[in-house]
Amino acid sequence: MSSNLELKRICQQCGKEFIAKKTTTKFCSLSCGQRNYKVRQRMNKIETENAQIRASHLVHSGPIADHSPEQDLVDIKMLAFVTSMSTSTIFRLIKDPEFPRVKIGGRLLFDKRVVVEYLRRRYGNW
Repeated sequence: MSSNLELKRICQQCGKEFIAKKTTTKFCSLSCGQRNYKVRQRMNKIETENAQIRASHLVHSGPIADHSPEQDLVDIKMLAFVTSMSTSTIFRLIKDPEFPRVKIGGRLLFDKRVVVEYLRRRYGNW
């Protein structure tokens, strides 16, 4: 059974106006639907990773009395979470020889306070 509906819609991906044959149509073409699907998958993955980072941060942070200098050393993912930067931005910052970092074995670690102080000093009111 075919429909005789012709609804003017705006594509949720590209923003172009198109004629829809069904009331549930959201995209003007298959390629726009596929692009939007990839964007949704990417955003879901980012949200999942951020939730895992937040959960691991809550588990690792203990009471203030148990605070030790070792807890200030974080890996690149946690530093990205603490500074609200992407990991690729931090990798770009690491290219600067003055960027504070500690290499222990094969691991690259960062002192949160020193990095935040460096960013404030280098980029002003960060």
